[in-house]
Amino acid sequence: MGANRTLDLAQTEREELATRDSVDGLFGFSVAKQHYYAGSSLIWLAGGADAERAAREAEQAITLWEKEPPESRSLDDEALAHVYQGTALLQVGDLDSATAAIRPILDLPADRQISWIKKRLDRFAAMLRAEPYRGSSAADDLYEEIRNLDG
Repeated sequence: MGANRTLDLAQTEREELATRDSVDGLFGFSVAKQHYYAGSSLIWLAGGADAERAAREAEQAITLWEKEPPESRSLDDEALAHVYQGTALLQVGDLDSATAAIRPILDLPADRQISWIKKRLDRFAAMLRAEPYRGSSAADDLYEEIRNLDG
């Protein structure tokens, strides 16, 4: 079964669930997290429609988390969702929107730059060095900004 069909099935199953778990906590899986994981999985596919959906899924996760009270937000996952959204937007050739998507992450204090953010930004930066971005001054500037995050 393809990734998109599996993600669609998961969404349908969630919507049709007759009873909810009575216990939340460690094993709770919010709708925001479902969108987050959908976006994070689709960025590893070839791009195109998969990347477009990945960008939408990541954006939905961010939107949902932003509406939650601070104590129930997953700030690290929310930050990573920005990187996933930006990566997907790079895959569809939208450098300006990709830059806007990761801007909140580039502006995070150093103590919030967890290892997973750095790993995923490394991939993002590598994409800036490849076609169709090779030689773009905007891509080069963004690449340098990412590289300078470590100080």
